[in-house]
Amino acid sequence: MSFNLVHFINEHEQAFHEVFDLVPIPLFAKDLQGRYITCNYAYEAISGKSRQEMIGKTVFDLWPEAQAELFFLKDKDLFDVGGQQIYEADISASFGKKCVVQFHKVTFSNKSGETIGLLGAIFDITERKVMEEKLKHLGNHDPLTELPNRRQLINDFGYESKRATRAERKMALYYMDINHFKKVNDELGHDVGDALLQFISEKVKNLLRDSETIYRVGGDEFCILVPEFKNKEQLKVLADRVIQCISNINHFGGMEINIGSSIGIAIFPENGKTLVDLTSVADKAMYLAKKSQDEHFYFVL
Repeated sequence: MSFNLVHFINEHEQAFHEVFDLVPIPLFAKDLQGRYITCNYAYEAISGKSRQEMIGKTVFDLWPEAQAELFFLKDKDLFDVGGQQIYEADISASFGKKCVVQFHKVTFSNKSGETIGLLGAIFDITERKVMEEKLKHLGNHDPLTELPNRRQLINDFGYESKRATRAERKMALYYMDINHFKKVNDELGHDVGDALLQFISEKVKNLLRDSETIYRVGGDEFCILVPEFKNKEQLKVLADRVIQCISNINHFGGMEINIGSSIGIAIFPENGKTLVDLTSVADKAMYLAKKSQDEHFYFVL
């Protein structure tokens, strides 16, 4: 933009701001040093600061340090290359509530063609981002138990397997189901069965360390991803704790029940390097556990 905005504002300040303030989109202008030249009413509303309070100030005078640093670097990039710039920023820190905006900026020049400032517009996209996050959460989580689902397991395994490979360490995948769960459903009804799955999910999740995650991958089937462990004994201890936790649920909803859990464990990379391979190995190990008399777990080595 070759139009000299600074000169125009100085020459026609009152008329300029009368028009500027009619625009419902938050607008602002800065000089080459990053100082605010002006802004409109809509910008005052979203920023919580008056025009007079902002004029002559930089982002470091007005916003939290981390946020100001982002704005400063973005402005610098724009001044270095000229033209236009569009980016999103979470500015919640300035308002104490969720606030995500999209910036549209363009540089302007003097009559000699030298860049002397920028004009920016702000679009509030908070509702859209919140909806995107909700949809992403729904797509990656089981609606009944709120546990991550198979899709999230695929994503997490891809990330964790790369980390494990770089660090030359192992990780483990547990495959488990609930013994006699079908009997609960048949005798007590699916509502009780659903509530029991929710109860079990919460209890097992509370047994895990922060780095460990349980996923619901089927009706009464779950996976646990352990991205790092010291030895196989540690894996056995966790399996025992999960089995004992579920076996201890003798009453639910005022009714007596008899359930347990079978668990199979596969280790990356010795039992497989892909999620498909590890799931297959762990599933077979779980089947062996289910067929055994003590309904315990098996490693496939």
